[in-house]
Amino acid sequence: PIRSHELLNSQAWVELLRSYRIADAVVRKLSLYLRPETEADSIAFSTFAVADRFIPGKYTLDTDKGGRWRLALENAPIGDSGTVKDSIGRAMGLRWVLPPAGVRRVMGRKVAFTVSTPRETSVELMARLNARLPERSNFLWLMLQDEDPRLAASIMNTWIREYVTVAGDLKKRNMVEFSNILNGQLEYAETSLHNSESALENFRVHTITLPAEGGVAAGVEMSRDPALKSFFEKKIEYDNLKHDREALEKVMASAGTGATPYEGALLIPSVAQSPGGESLRELFKQLYTRQAELNTARQVYTDNYPPVRELITAVNTLRNKTIPQEMTQLLSQLRGRESEYTSRIASASQDLQSIPQRTIEEMRLRRAVTVSEGLYTTLKSRAAEARLAEASTQPDVNILDSAVAPLRPTKNTAPRIMGLALLTGLALAIGLALVLDKLDKRMRYPEQVTTELGLPIAGTVPVIPKGGISEQSTQQVTQLIESFRTLRMNVMNDSDGNISVAVSSPSPGDGKSFVSANLAMSFADAGFRTLLVDADTRRGALHEMFGLTRSPGLTDYLLGEASESAVVHATSHQHLFVLPNGNPKRRSPELLTSPALQQIVANLKQVYDVVVFDTPPVAAGVDAYAIAAAAGSLLVVLRIGQTERRMAAAKLLLLDRLPIRVLGAVLNAAPMRGEYAYYGYLDGYAAVDDAETPAGAVA
Repeated sequence: PIRSHELLNSQAWVELLRSYRIADAVVRKLSLYLRPETEADSIAFSTFAVADRFIPGKYTLDTDKGGRWRLALENAPIGDSGTVKDSIGRAMGLRWVLPPAGVRRVMGRKVAFTVSTPRETSVELMARLNARLPERSNFLWLMLQDEDPRLAASIMNTWIREYVTVAGDLKKRNMVEFSNILNGQLEYAETSLHNSESALENFRVHTITLPAEGGVAAGVEMSRDPALKSFFEKKIEYDNLKHDREALEKVMASAGTGATPYEGALLIPSVAQSPGGESLRELFKQLYTRQAELNTARQVYTDNYPPVRELITAVNTLRNKTIPQEMTQLLSQLRGRESEYTSRIASASQDLQSIPQRTIEEMRLRRAVTVSEGLYTTLKSRAAEARLAEASTQPDVNILDSAVAPLRPTKNTAPRIMGLALLTGLALAIGLALVLDKLDKRMRYPEQVTTELGLPIAGTVPVIPKGGISEQSTQQVTQLIESFRTLRMNVMNDSDGNISVAVSSPSPGDGKSFVSANLAMSFADAGFRTLLVDADTRRGALHEMFGLTRSPGLTDYLLGEASESAVVHATSHQHLFVLPNGNPKRRSPELLTSPALQQIVANLKQVYDVVVFDTPPVAAGVDAYAIAAAAGSLLVVLRIGQTERRMAAAKLLLLDRLPIRVLGAVLNAAPMRGEYAYYGYLDGYAAVDDAETPAGAVA
């Protein structure tokens, strides 16, 4: 009768500990909602309290030497004033009279303090409370973090004492509700027993004077004749079944309208003694248990609390669905048994029709009395046990170890948090860098050139600062000059006899004109008779770089409008000549693929040691492919951080079908750090004459 399982499950004990019912009580008992700005002023707040409704905020108490005070609330026009014997802050909902020691402390000073709502303080306090209930353990471990060790110990001890008290109250309320339910059932069973006894008594009084019939004494038990006994047993059982079935139908009909409780079905003998009756009693036990749990939970929580909603759903399901379904099944069983008994009795009813029904009715009434008496006895015993358990209720939780103020902080997590934050930030930064690098479509690393594009690196050109190369910076000039010397050496080693090389790039802005011009200057500085051809007939600008006129130039020669000697122009650099692109023509792409280009290239290779062609980007059309095929070799300029890898790979695939020998890739604007630092040159090793700086380059 008294539930053997615990009051709450393991997780519910932790939820009860962290409930506002306990936290708010701790805050009010220790006045944790009050925080003086100076700890030494706490002596003045020993009598501080608040009303049920008060104004939270930051207060300032100003007391003069004469004993008058003025209380002000920050950012609010409301205030209060009086003498030290008056109650302070009644207009704000405060209940505070300064004690004598507090008067001496605050006299002639300003005291600042903050008052919060108990609920806000409870939320803050619960954030610092750590409760740990290990799995399959009966021990609940608590830890509270606070800067004041003594205050932390006081809060913890007050908290667990309040916790034990509330747990005891909850258990007592649970037992009280359970006892009340049993008392109500006991009253109903007692009334039913009295009614059954009265019905049997009235029947015997009315039948005791009737004469005997067919060997059966009226109003007494049946004779011992086997045939009569067998018939009457079947007949009695049939009538009992019929009566019980009708009674069960009435109970179900009345229970549906709320006039009679479903428990009345247990007073019907056929129901009470059947296997289904045991199931029905078990369902009623579950209903009573859920009702007790619901009444107890409602003492602490509202109906919106998930466990309460679950209990309400369980009670409604048992009362409105499960129990009616079970009773309907019992009714079906009774009807089946009644039909079976009808067929059996029909064959023997002709010989025994004269047997009166008084004995059957008496036996039914006796059985009803027996059933009611058994139910009443059981409920009376259970009610007595419930009252005994209610009187001797003890909390299900006890304090095993009280909190004490620690002598030193438990742990200092600041270094660990900082280290974790640093490592987390570093990991996120690395991950983000890897993702961005994976999604980056531009050329970034040397291995992308050699692996993805399959090109050897013929040379690297360092990045030029935004303001240009400073002649005062020996290192910048040296890096640039040495890079083109290296490129010149690679081109020389890949060529036999006179050198004829085209310089192009996948897209505009990669620096092909810059590379071709400086490569030609490098050959000229080495004593080679060098010709720089501006073969970019669409947007070429080498003539501006060297201060020359556009025409006559390459297009004029290809059209036959100018001679070879007229289109070649000398420059201020020794051994360096420039052939401009000429006047722009709509037919310039066709001119570059004509036999005239092959003829001029052959003539120029006989006159000059080195011929460098500055071509349009390969993405611009067939110009670059035609010029490179005429020159026989090609240098591909790739700008680090700008050239798109996929476009470069797509354009370079076309070179496999043309008679062009790709000498390699020139990495332009390479930063002299990271992997590119290995492509740089040592500072201080520039080849110069005495009192002379390295020669400049074309930027």
